[in-house]
Amino acid sequence: MRTQYISALILCLGTIPAFSQPIIWTGGYDPNRTNSNLKETILNTTNVNPVTFGKIFTRAVDGNIYGQPLWLPGSTPGATNVVFTATMHNTVFAFDADIAANSTPVWSKNLGPSVPASFYNCADLNYSPEIGIMSTPVIKVTTFTIYLVANTFEGGNSVYRLHALDIRNGQEKPGSPVVIQASVPGSGSNSIGGVVTFDPAQHFQRPGLILSNGNVYIAFGSHCDSSPYHGWFMGYNASNVSQQMSVLCITPNGNEGSIWQSGRTPPVDTSGNVYIETANGDYDGVSNWGESVIKVSTTTPTLTVTDWFTPDYWAGLNSGDKDVGSSGAVIIPNTNTLLAGSKLGNLYVMDKTRMGHLVPGNGQILQIFQPVVYGIYNIALWNNSNGLSAYFWGWGDTIKAYKMSGGIFVTTPSSQGNQVISGFPGGILAVSANGSTAGSGVVWATTRNANSSNFGTFHAYDASDVSKELWNSNMNPTRDTLPTLSKFATPTVANGKVFVPTYSNFLEVYGLLGH
Repeated sequence: MRTQYISALILCLGTIPAFSQPIIWTGGYDPNRTNSNLKETILNTTNVNPVTFGKIFTRAVDGNIYGQPLWLPGSTPGATNVVFTATMHNTVFAFDADIAANSTPVWSKNLGPSVPASFYNCADLNYSPEIGIMSTPVIKVTTFTIYLVANTFEGGNSVYRLHALDIRNGQEKPGSPVVIQASVPGSGSNSIGGVVTFDPAQHFQRPGLILSNGNVYIAFGSHCDSSPYHGWFMGYNASNVSQQMSVLCITPNGNEGSIWQSGRTPPVDTSGNVYIETANGDYDGVSNWGESVIKVSTTTPTLTVTDWFTPDYWAGLNSGDKDVGSSGAVIIPNTNTLLAGSKLGNLYVMDKTRMGHLVPGNGQILQIFQPVVYGIYNIALWNNSNGLSAYFWGWGDTIKAYKMSGGIFVTTPSSQGNQVISGFPGGILAVSANGSTAGSGVVWATTRNANSSNFGTFHAYDASDVSKELWNSNMNPTRDTLPTLSKFATPTVANGKVFVPTYSNFLEVYGLLGH
């Protein structure tokens, strides 16, 4: 194992200069979940083209990849950059991120037998024959720790464990792993004697993990909306994961309220408030929080819903399976503006300090509009010299960019694609740019073919004008084909390379040819 590479990398992280590549330690690139790397100094709208850009190597893994890869930079010339990825076979890998010939993992670790997909009887999971690590991990660089949740099959049952591994060698940290268990007072579905207990067989751990206020937080949704289930949000001590610190059940006196967010990691603000989108479920504004965007304080031992927004037509969304909770929320950096997207295709723009609860007519928030035909499953942002742009790509739609003006969005796209109509779930987006520098902004997207197979295309667009496609993986299919795509997983752009998860047991790596 080349553990000395990671050790040298980590020891030098405290001296990384301001102009270096960022540390991509969390889902969505940053705690705001902007899906953007604004310190990308290599790739730009000039060199991302079919002649100079394409697939440069792959990294073989042992299962489907559902989460976003994470990336840590070297800080001195010759130091190795490392990409971390985890699979549904319950294995986490650390790979050399730069040198094609270094295909053997720096280290890898399997975390136990995966659960057969047939155990859950959920068609959506049949793309993978097994269920293991589904969510995006999170890294605490200062303690050399990567946190993951593995789903294992033991004695014919589903078990979830939280693991804390040393990123230098994959070894378990003290107190790790811990079996995830929870119960809360309540009269909701599946309650016994006034207590609702977390049932691992009824839940999946889809959203990315969060670090906040010294704890690691985990959210759970359901398998194919198969009742009884609840949304769950749990906190564990990041220094010793054997200590559960807090539990929030989304519908303790009702049913459902899944937290799935297409795998997106919930954003966390500088005060430690986490913003969660919930899916179909009961709502009463007291203890049940289905079809809502909720603000959860992590500053006290008890997880508390301190504010929320619920559309007045939540019951109709519920009956039509039009979840508020499809995209994961996004905080616009350096503002109080929070964005949330729904399956219906509506974008909710709100002040995160005054979310407004439920008000007839929905006038309590800044704006509601529909930027796509159907389905917002992720959002990417770029604050450039022409102002903030937000990018969307809905199901059965083309890529679109919208500008903000006066704190709300202009509802006519500033630019949009004119060729590619995406299959479900639309385009999964990321942005790379060198700050706000003109000509540096690229929007990356994976799209599924319209026939809804898992075969798809990887695209690059000019972020200043998304009608200009710079490159896609079908322009030179022999070299660049994306074998299958991971339908919700965000590509990771770092240091001139793009790491794209697949369902083909490969992490595909694209970059400048000959470099």
